[in-house]
Order: sequence, then C-alpha cells, then structure tokens
Amino acid sequence: MHLFSIKLPLIKKNDPLLDIIIKNITDRSESLEEGDIIVISEKVIATSQGRIINLNDILNVSEKAKKMAKEYDMDERFVEIILQEASMILGGLPGGHVILAKVNDFLIANAGIDQSNAGPDNLVLLPKNPKKVIHEYRNTLKKKFNVKDLGVIFADSRVQPLRKGTIGVAIATAGFEPVEDLRGRPDLYNRPLEITMRAIADDLTSAAQFLLNEADQQTPVVIIRGAKVEFTENPKMTTEISVEEDLYMNIFSSYLLKKKERD
Repeated sequence: MHLFSIKLPLIKKNDPLLDIIIKNITDRSESLEEGDIIVISEKVIATSQGRIINLNDILNVSEKAKKMAKEYDMDERFVEIILQEASMILGGLPGGHVILAKVNDFLIANAGIDQSNAGPDNLVLLPKNPKKVIHEYRNTLKKKFNVKDLGVIFADSRVQPLRKGTIGVAIATAGFEPVEDLRGRPDLYNRPLEITMRAIADDLTSAAQFLLNEADQQTPVVIIRGAKVEFTENPKMTTEISVEEDLYMNIFSSYLLKKKERD
C-alpha cells in the first residue's frame, strides 16, 4: 500500500474545492487510478462550503449557553454555536474547555467546531450534508479520471476514551465497504470470532493522518493506492451504531450511575 499527499493552495471560504483538487492532481502529472482511495480533510470541505463563523457575529446567547460556558470555562458565544450544531449534548468536562455532543450520528468534542488555522475569532463548523456531498465528489472524480473503482473518505480526528491524543476517523465514505465483518470467521485455533468488526475506513484515515496537514504544509488531501478493500457502489455496512449498541456509552453510564449511588 502506498500513500502520497496532494498540496493545495490555502483554501478560502466558498472556494471551488473539487476543481482545485483536480487541478492540483493533474498539475503534478498524477492521476487517480483504479482502486485508489482519496482522503480529504473535512476542514477544507467545510471551508469551501462557507461553513465559517466569526465569534464577533454571535450577538444572541441563550441562558443555557451562558450557564454551560461558566461551568466548562468556555466562551459563551462558542457554546451557543455548539448548541445550535448539536442534536444532543451529553455533558462536558468542568473547567476543561470541552463539551461532548452528538452531530451527524457520532459523538464529538465541541460539536466538531474547530478554531485552529481558521483566523482570528473564526470557527470552522463540520461540513454540511457530508454523506450526500461525498457521493457528488466521487461521481465527479470518477468521470474526470475515468475510473470505476474509487473510494472517497472525508477525514477528521477524534479522541478515544482513556487514551491520549487523536486518531483518524472517517466521517463519511463512498465507493467501498467501510467495515469488514469478521464475526463467525475462525481464529488461529478455529474458534469463531464473536464480535470482531474491522473499521477499514477509520484505519485508512488514521494511516492518511500522517500526511494530512492543513497548516503550513497545506496537504489536506491524501491518495491511498493499493489498499485491499472491497469496492462497491452500495456498501452493506455503515460506520455508525446506535447509542444502545455502543460499548462505552452503556458501560460508562452504568458505572457513573453506580458511583453516584455509592457516593
């Protein structure tokens, strides 16, 4: 498997990102080939969609946002945008400058709103309609480079419970099976696996994170060549699971409830 990055100019609000990506691939005498997977940072996608807000434009702040901002030591205008973007607020870390929210069927700190590399007082929100937009990107790239088997990933980074640092995560995928279901397959001792499912899309995104860079290197696009994935127009599985199925949500909530009862 081979990975290489594509350098882009600084992407500004409402820039035609897909046209810029195609131009910069061809300008370096490269092309997309059969079986390639192109990984694109969600931040440049959001920027090209105009999903940038300046904190100074937030004039109305709810009482809920003010209360949460005080509890979690955050700018109340920032909290107001988190509340507007999130479908659910699960809580936060007192004094830790972070709120855990549910957006687009996944959990993410501060509703995925990013302040890094955004300019003074600017916030970059998550892309709008990523699952729809990623298919539009894929269809255009397939036609432009005349390929049939092409995967596309919109990439972000996340923290994991009880682990330091971030790992790559695919917030949207198209063109391949994002999860490999290994349940029922025998292990080395011919014992059938019971719960193992490989997060193919997230694994590929984590590999691409070594080359993805939105700062001074300006490489928010990575092409993965030679990955052994199952290409398909209609994936059977998705990367999301419900709250009820989630291991951490169920066990942590039970643990905290029991702890509260003991205290």
